[in-house]
Amino acid sequence: MIKIGLDTWLWARTFTEQHLYCIKKIKELGAEVIDFSINDPNVFPTAKAARIVKECGLEVVTSTAMPLECNPISPDKNIRLKALDYMKRLIDITAGLEAKITGGVNYAASGYHTGKPRTQDELKWSAQYMQEVAAYASRYGITIAIEAVKRFESHLINTAGQALDYLKMVGFANVKVHLDTFHMNIEEADIPEAIEKCKDKLAYLHFADSNRGAPGMGHVPWVEVYKALDKINYNGLACIETFNPRTLEETCSLTYLNRKFADTPEELAKKGLEYLRAIEITAR
Repeated sequence: MIKIGLDTWLWARTFTEQHLYCIKKIKELGAEVIDFSINDPNVFPTAKAARIVKECGLEVVTSTAMPLECNPISPDKNIRLKALDYMKRLIDITAGLEAKITGGVNYAASGYHTGKPRTQDELKWSAQYMQEVAAYASRYGITIAIEAVKRFESHLINTAGQALDYLKMVGFANVKVHLDTFHMNIEEADIPEAIEKCKDKLAYLHFADSNRGAPGMGHVPWVEVYKALDKINYNGLACIETFNPRTLEETCSLTYLNRKFADTPEELAKKGLEYLRAIEITAR
């Protein structure tokens, strides 16, 4: 059975000590998993967060959207080195939280575009960097999950097929695939087929609907999603990733979400969790 959780993007773009309260909130809402969206490892309160999640009994995942100044596919070698340092710090945090998966856009800077199709150099730079990241993560038993995202966010990996090809380039067993139903709705011709293609390489999921609201607010074929996951015997983690309706002005430039689907993060989370629980029953 899939364990369902919530992403901290629902409350914070950059998670700091002032956002620790949302850990207990996530538990109260009935989630089993918390995904700490860590977009600045320098300000993340690892020790305090680790203590609270342990008290709450939540399973933990981390994810990220790498900033432009830490770009593994930059032509500038110094920027690529900054990306490696960024990911090592993120892995240290992940280990401190006793999490075993870190996902997200961790193979290129989120929002970085050249205005051209991806190049072999970019793939090579990213794969070489990821090999070092994977070797470092293996010390902790951590899996790096590569999130295929829409073409407006990255030109490097947009589909499950491209993510699987990238895994072959990297060649480390602890590098797997992270799928997101919102991005899949844009880039995949057949969402269930893309899920089935990943098989045991699928390590993690973000659940959001076609309009980037909570599950049930758009037209993602959720029953078919669950059936595809059942077909490949996926029993891992999936977190709802949508965004705080109170801070759209702050997050719109990154998420492209400019309308509210609820008045509060808690209302949005509750609707999404209730919908997924009902769909899981329907899909059996």
